[in-house]
Amino acid sequence: MTQRLTHNCHVKPGLGQLCLAVAGCITMAAFLPHRCLAEDILVEDCYVSPLNDVDVPAEAQGVIRILKVDEGHTVVSGETLATIDDREAQINKDLAKIELEKAAEQAANDVRIRYAREDAKVSASELDAARTANQRQPGTFGEAEMRKMRLQLSRSTLGIEQAELDQKDYIYARESNKVKLRAAEEEIGRRNIEAPFAGVIVDIQTHKGEWVNPGDPLLRLVQMDRLSIDGFLNVKEDRGRVQNGMPVIATVDTGAEKLETRGKVSFISPLVQAGGNFRVRVEVENTKKNGQWMLRPGLPATFRIPVQ
Repeated sequence: MTQRLTHNCHVKPGLGQLCLAVAGCITMAAFLPHRCLAEDILVEDCYVSPLNDVDVPAEAQGVIRILKVDEGHTVVSGETLATIDDREAQINKDLAKIELEKAAEQAANDVRIRYAREDAKVSASELDAARTANQRQPGTFGEAEMRKMRLQLSRSTLGIEQAELDQKDYIYARESNKVKLRAAEEEIGRRNIEAPFAGVIVDIQTHKGEWVNPGDPLLRLVQMDRLSIDGFLNVKEDRGRVQNGMPVIATVDTGAEKLETRGKVSFISPLVQAGGNFRVRVEVENTKKNGQWMLRPGLPATFRIPVQ
């Protein structure tokens, strides 16, 4: 529900200017609608809602070994909430680490390549020596022996290529084992349940020692430092008058008192509902008093959007 709050500006004549008042009325009448009238949009019948309210799920299968929080516990983003049994995941990580170390040593070992190159040098030297000997004394080495030497040189040359291919395989194995190690670490990380944002634990849905599967809700976490209030405006009256980022003043009825807080427009729905209304969301700051949040989801509220 929206209302218009109209504020009128008053121009008071100074002393000695009464004679100009009548003539000034004509001028003021021209300016008054544009410069002295400002409408605020008042949105009523709203309720406070959390910006983030989630059931934090299990991401892996296993038994809850550690549950670090309880209902009412305030947590920060990234704080560990619970731990699922990760002993098998730790073993897989250790195995992946060993395999990576082995693959890294093999990838760094180029003995096969150096040996193949030296072997090719020897084969080439022997063939050159045989050719030189035959040039000096034809028939020193027969054709059969020369073919064997040429074959040995070809075998040694191909041995270099094979050693280089083997070395590439070791490098690929090293990189593959790096990925396996990261996967093992990720598997451990998925068993460490962390808070996705800062908030308050409002419900514990599982307990230490219970078996959980991926997707099972463990606990409910609600953000409290920033809250939202949704209201409806009319497309005929308010379209184009409200924009994202505009400041708002919200009043929340706590039951004991009415608290005022400031915020801004964070969302304007592109959808128009029956009756020509569209939804507007504002975000407001929340504060603590004596360790308790002053504003709480579910409380009735109104908000006012000052419009220039």
